[in-house]
Amino acid sequence: MTTGGARIGNARADLHTHSSASDGLLAPAGLIRQASERGLSVLALTDHDTTLGLDEARRAGRELGVRVISGVELSTGVDEGQLHVLGYGFNERNPDLLTRLATLRASRAGRALAIIERLRELGVAIDAETARPTRPGESIGRPHIARAMVGAGHVGSVAEAFERYLGDGRPAYVASRRLTPEAAVQLIVEAGGVAVLAHPYSYPAFRERLPSLIAAGLQGIEVYYGEHSCQQIDEMERVADRRGLLAAGGSDYHGDIGSERRALGSARLPDDALARFLRRLDSGSALSD
Repeated sequence: MTTGGARIGNARADLHTHSSASDGLLAPAGLIRQASERGLSVLALTDHDTTLGLDEARRAGRELGVRVISGVELSTGVDEGQLHVLGYGFNERNPDLLTRLATLRASRAGRALAIIERLRELGVAIDAETARPTRPGESIGRPHIARAMVGAGHVGSVAEAFERYLGDGRPAYVASRRLTPEAAVQLIVEAGGVAVLAHPYSYPAFRERLPSLIAAGLQGIEVYYGEHSCQQIDEMERVADRRGLLAAGGSDYHGDIGSERRALGSARLPDDALARFLRRLDSGSALSD
């Protein structure tokens, strides 16, 4: 085991990563190259509210021998904390999914403008153009704004931008319109995918919510998360076993943002857990290559 982090195990796979199609720093192909260099053979690209990066990631995966799993991460509306739902192996052409993702991205764009206006009122002016995604269909998030703040000299780092201005409850925080957790799960399931509860400890009431999420179709929980302690991993393994859920795992990698515990491949998913996860995908969901 590591000290205060995920237990040491296999680093073949990372099932929670982000590219520049949402709020990650690396282009999808660059993310796959880095995965290959780090010895990963399986990677799920789980950008926020968009699937735009998947084709590029798959092309790179075929060239480099990395299996790329189609994924997405959906933020949901809850009263306290953050409840995110990861979707895997869904039909990327499902019309309901595409429509809902487009609506969520539009909501993100409106929220970003509201945050930028609130920052201006606080005397922290940035050019909105510097905080935009580069291509249509990409998904804007607070990290885009944080990087623009760094570029304008208002803060020294992305972490400082969140701590002083952008984090939940901070002066420039703006809430966004989101799906309910159950609706997010249903959206993934109805598109033929596998829904997994991401980083459960970010939502204090996740235990109380699990029955309704499972009833909606939840099939897994992120047990092996880079920032989980060994004690938390042990607890999540027990939860997954009791509830009959897949034990998933990923780093939540965004590039060079965050701690070493979010480094690519830092959440070491055991071979047996990865095998069960892949069997579930291969058993009928509309998966990747």
